[in-house]
Amino acid sequence: MIKIHKFKMYTWVEAISPTEDELDNITSEYRAPVKFKNYMLDRHEQPRATFDDLSGFSALVVRAIADPKVSRMLTSPIFLGFSDSLLITVCHASQQAKLVQERSKPVYDTVAEHILAILFALISPFFDQLDGISQKAEKLEGMHNRAISNRSLDELAGLKTSLVYLRSATAGNLIALQELQGTIKENLKMSPELTSQVNEEIDDLLIEYKQCQTMFDVVGDVVRETESAFGNILNNKLNQTMQFLTIWSLILAIPPIVSGFYGMNVKLPLAGRDEAWFYTIVLTIVMVLFMIVYIEKDRRFKK
Repeated sequence: MIKIHKFKMYTWVEAISPTEDELDNITSEYRAPVKFKNYMLDRHEQPRATFDDLSGFSALVVRAIADPKVSRMLTSPIFLGFSDSLLITVCHASQQAKLVQERSKPVYDTVAEHILAILFALISPFFDQLDGISQKAEKLEGMHNRAISNRSLDELAGLKTSLVYLRSATAGNLIALQELQGTIKENLKMSPELTSQVNEEIDDLLIEYKQCQTMFDVVGDVVRETESAFGNILNNKLNQTMQFLTIWSLILAIPPIVSGFYGMNVKLPLAGRDEAWFYTIVLTIVMVLFMIVYIEKDRRFKK
C-alpha cells in the first residue's frame, strides 16, 4: 500500500508492505537510487545509513519491534529514504506503520524534523518491552526456592530469545544513527539554528539508545544468572533422585538374595527345620538393618 502526503516543503511517500512493482514505481517516479530498492524490500535488512552521491539521496534502515503483543520480541526493518524535498518510509509490520502514522500527524517544516520524530517514536516500544522483560526476569529469579516447572523454563528461554533480538537491534540502530548524524549534516540544506537543533536531538537519541542497550545488558546478565541457578537446582535435584534410587536399590536387593539361596535345591543351614522361613525373614531384616547403618555412616551417601 502506497500513500502520498504532500506538504509545503517536502513530499512524504508512505509505503506499508509494498510489492516489488510498487517499489519500482516509487524509485522511477521520485528518481530514488535503484540500489536502495533492496533495502526497502528486504525484511531481514540490518541497520545502516548510507548516501548516494549521484542522486543526493540518503537512506537509513533501523530495526524496530514488529509486534509488541507477541511474547517473543521479533524486530523488522524500517526504511527511511530522504532528500531535501522527499521522504520515503517503508514499513513491513502493521504496528510499526501505525506508530509512524501517529507520529507523522503533526506537520513538520523539514524532512530532518520528521525523521527524528519517527526515530524517537520507534525507541519507545524498546523501553516498554525492557520493563516487561525486567519484571518477568525478577519473577523467575524469585522462583529459586520453589518448584521449577516446564512453563518457567519455557518463559526463561523466551526471555533469552527476545533479548537476543532486542539487543542486536539496539546495537545496530546505535551504529546507524551515529552514521546518520554526519549524513544529515552534510546532505540536507538547513539553517545553522536548525542544524544545531537537529544535532542536539540526534545526540539525545543516541543517549536513549545507549541507555537502552546498557539496560538490556543488565537484564541479560540477570537472565543468564537465573538460567545458571535453575540449572544448578535441577542438577542437584537429579543427583538427589539418583542417590535415593541407588540407596533403595541396594536395600531392596537383599531380600531376593536371601530368598534365592533358600529357594535353591541344595542343603543349607536350618533349611530342614519347619521354622526355617522365620529364620530367613530374621536374616533378611538383620542384613537390611546392617545395610541401612552402613549407608548412614558412609560419607558418599551424605547429602
